[in-house]
Amino acid sequence: MKNVGVAYHEFYEKHDTGYHPERAERVIHTKNQLEELDLFGDGHKSHFHTIIPRLAELTEIQWCHSPQLIEKIQQLSTRAQKWDELLFTDGIYGDTIISGSSFRAARYAIGGNFQAIDDIMSHKIDRSFILCRPPGHHANNTEARGFCFFNNIILAAEYLIHKWGLKKVAIVDFDAHAGNGSEEILNNRNADGEILFFSIHQHPATLYPGTCFVDEIGEGKQKGKTVNLTVLPYSGQKCIQNLFNQIINPMMEEFKPEFILVSAGYDSHHADTLTAMGLMDQTYSYIIQELAKMSSKFAKNRIQCTLEGGYNLVAIGNSIANTINSLAEDKVLFVEDDNYDESQKGIEFTMNQLIPELQDHLKPFWSTF
Repeated sequence: MKNVGVAYHEFYEKHDTGYHPERAERVIHTKNQLEELDLFGDGHKSHFHTIIPRLAELTEIQWCHSPQLIEKIQQLSTRAQKWDELLFTDGIYGDTIISGSSFRAARYAIGGNFQAIDDIMSHKIDRSFILCRPPGHHANNTEARGFCFFNNIILAAEYLIHKWGLKKVAIVDFDAHAGNGSEEILNNRNADGEILFFSIHQHPATLYPGTCFVDEIGEGKQKGKTVNLTVLPYSGQKCIQNLFNQIINPMMEEFKPEFILVSAGYDSHHADTLTAMGLMDQTYSYIIQELAKMSSKFAKNRIQCTLEGGYNLVAIGNSIANTINSLAEDKVLFVEDDNYDESQKGIEFTMNQLIPELQDHLKPFWSTF
C-alpha cells in the first residue's frame, strides 16, 4: 500500500463563481465523500495523509505567467471584494469568473501542488491528489481563460525542476478539453529540464478550445514532446487502453520520467453534460494503474494529480475516490456496469487513424516508433 496525501484548503470553496459549472460544490461534495470513505479527514485510513497547502509566492507564479497577468488577477479580485460582486477576467462577458477570494484561492491551488511535491520528495508520502480550484490547464503565459487563472500543472513541473533539480517530468492530462494553455506555455519554454506532455481529449473539432490537434507536437525545444490524443465523441475505456498500449506506455518507457504529474479532469466521464467523452468511474483507476507501473519503474513511485474539470457531482466524487484509492494501490471502489455504449466508430478511429497518425508524426523523435 502506498502513502497518499490529499491537499485541501477552505479557500478552494471561497472562490465564488455563482451559478456556474465550475463551482464550489464540486470540491465540497467530493471532500465529503472522501471523508465518508475514510480517505480524508478525521478517522482516515492510516495510509492517507492530509496536506496543508501554502500560498505560492508571486515570483514562483512568474515561472509561467507574465507579471501583467498576475497583477490583473490580483487587481480584479481586490475590486470584486471591494464591490462585493463577481467579475469576468475577460471583460463584461466571458466564462472565467473572479471573486474577492479568487486570487488567494489560486495561490493556494498552486501552493497545494508545491507543498505536496515537497512532501513526496522528502519521503513523507509516496503520491498525492490536490483537490483544488480554480483549475489551471487553459491558462497560458498571458491569459486567464476557460475557468482557469494560473496553470497549476506546468507550475508544478517547473517547481520540480527549479526546486528539486529534476531533469525529466511527464504530464498526462485526461480532461475532455485539451490542455491548450499547458501546451502554449511549453511551446515558449526555454528553461532547463524536459517535460513530456500527453493530452487525452475529445477531438478539438467538436469541443472547446478547438485547438491541440494530432499534428501539433510542440514547437522549438518542445517539438516531439507534446502528444495530442484526440478521441472522437463517445470514445471510452477501450480507446484509452489502446492509447496507453500503443502510444503512452512506449513513450514513457523511452523517456524514463523522474516524476509523473496528472491534470485530472473528470469531464471526460460519460455522465458529464458539458462534454461527450465516454469514460466510466473505473476508467480513472485504470489510468492510475498504468501510470503506477511507469512510476514504480522510473519515478520512485512518484505521482501527483491536480484537479482540472468535471461538473457532474456524482461522477466526480466516485471518480476521484477511485483515483485516490488507486494511487494507494488499493481496490477499485466504484465500478459501473460495463454497458456504456462506447462508439464503435470511436474505437475504429482510434485504432485505424489516430494511433497510426500519432506514430507517423512522432517517429522522427522517438525510436519506439
